[in-house]
Amino acid sequence: MKNVLLLKGGGSTEHEVSLMSANYIEEQIDKSKFNVFPVEIDKEFTWKLAGQSCEVTFNKKLKTKDTEVDIDVVIPCLHGYPGETGEIAAFFQLLKIPYLGCNAETSTICFNKLLTKLSLELSGVATTPYLQVHGPDDITPAQKFLADNGVVYVKATNQGSSVGCYKVSTEAELKHAIKDAFNFSPFVIIEKGLVGRELEVAVFEYENKWHITKPGEIICPGDFYSYEEKYSQTSHTKTIVEAGGISSEIHTRIKDQADKAISCLKLRHLSRIDFFLTEDGQLYLNEPNTFPGHTEISMFPTMMENYGVKYSDFLNSLLDSLS
Repeated sequence: MKNVLLLKGGGSTEHEVSLMSANYIEEQIDKSKFNVFPVEIDKEFTWKLAGQSCEVTFNKKLKTKDTEVDIDVVIPCLHGYPGETGEIAAFFQLLKIPYLGCNAETSTICFNKLLTKLSLELSGVATTPYLQVHGPDDITPAQKFLADNGVVYVKATNQGSSVGCYKVSTEAELKHAIKDAFNFSPFVIIEKGLVGRELEVAVFEYENKWHITKPGEIICPGDFYSYEEKYSQTSHTKTIVEAGGISSEIHTRIKDQADKAISCLKLRHLSRIDFFLTEDGQLYLNEPNTFPGHTEISMFPTMMENYGVKYSDFLNSLLDSLS
């Protein structure tokens, strides 16, 4: 039996979502092969196993005051900081403990929307037109960008789940949004508002090769997929596991762009890649998500299952290969 450290929580704005994902992941792990040790990192950054404080030691053990077990593999189920931002991956890389997901450098790049855009565009992948804002008072270029595009989105670059993201259509809103966004991140960008469809694919390594699913679709009743709309129990957003009306030509373009993103960003094991398809047929890669939601209704596992791979088979195969 191998021992799996399942990290959850993290204390970020996505703490509760991480707990839901971790519960689903734990249900899918083959308990005849793996002992699962779920450890929650709380909002004070205390690590707890079954309510008891614990730590990971430099000799690759999970230790409480009463017990000590070897760690064979880690699942860092931490949406946002400190998982998708790269700190946890760097920690386990230093300890030489295998872990599921992207490496530290990739995670850091992909969690910064500006660095992601620069990396993708250098590899020939189109991203949503944008402008970098250099500070709260860097308003003149931002005003021109708003005037040229009519509707824009001000985004803190180092946040997930639409935290620090603001839809803007007036100069008064622009100034306020830029100021607020800098409270979340030292880097802020403004993106052109696009009219079209929001599509996404699950990409994952299984049986020694990468797989790219057919695109699913997010249909939001408004025009802004906010944090509240994503996770509220009263959300009216529809998630469609396989988008309709996607031509073979568009599907091929999505796969090509996803494949380039996997290569240039050095993705590992799994990610969800989001796209915009405009009304005039322009395709833009919006962003990769290096550890997307993992619940029974999340797009990543449902698109994988629709593709023909059982999520539990993917997960246990990956754990086998890492441990």
